[in-house]
Amino acid sequence: MIEDDDSFIQQEGLPKTQEDEERQARGMHALVGYIVVLVVWIIWTVACILFFSQRVEQAVRDSGVLDMMAEMTDVQGTPSTRPVQLAYPLADGSVHVVQLEAQRHGGDARHDTLEALIEAYPQEAFGHGAVNLVDRDTKLIGLTCSRGICYVDLSREILDSPTLGEYTAFDQIADTLMLDDDVDKVVFLVEGERLDALD
Repeated sequence: MIEDDDSFIQQEGLPKTQEDEERQARGMHALVGYIVVLVVWIIWTVACILFFSQRVEQAVRDSGVLDMMAEMTDVQGTPSTRPVQLAYPLADGSVHVVQLEAQRHGGDARHDTLEALIEAYPQEAFGHGAVNLVDRDTKLIGLTCSRGICYVDLSREILDSPTLGEYTAFDQIADTLMLDDDVDKVVFLVEGERLDALD
């Protein structure tokens, strides 16, 4: 047991055995092997970067990821608007359509359109004698569209909206949404309950 202890041999100044020298040589070979693998890996990585970098860069450009990231930065950096069309009734029973830039609220275009209809009463509509029938205290609770049908859930304040003859705030909302060619029908809910069930 004492013969195998290198520290004991070195302390006593005794010569190393052949087994100790072989062990040391194997350790040196292993270290050289690791260094060779590391150098080969570095060379391979540099070669791949030099050879494939232009292709990778072109692929990233072609994928549109950079454009999408730029758009996301723009949206996050500054409040943005989107063009919407709003329907306003006239006294003669016709509907006047106004296009304006509406604030984005984080939803889709239809959601932003209805938010604008509730909040806005543009000078152009007012100048033509058009009126906004949607009560200003109304809240848009939810909007879901599927297969041409939009389900609009509004707060109870919508029931306090005025009418213009037979034309109601519900008609104004439906006409606004149906300016989108993909919308064929609008179903109304008031705080989760279907409007026709309230009668």
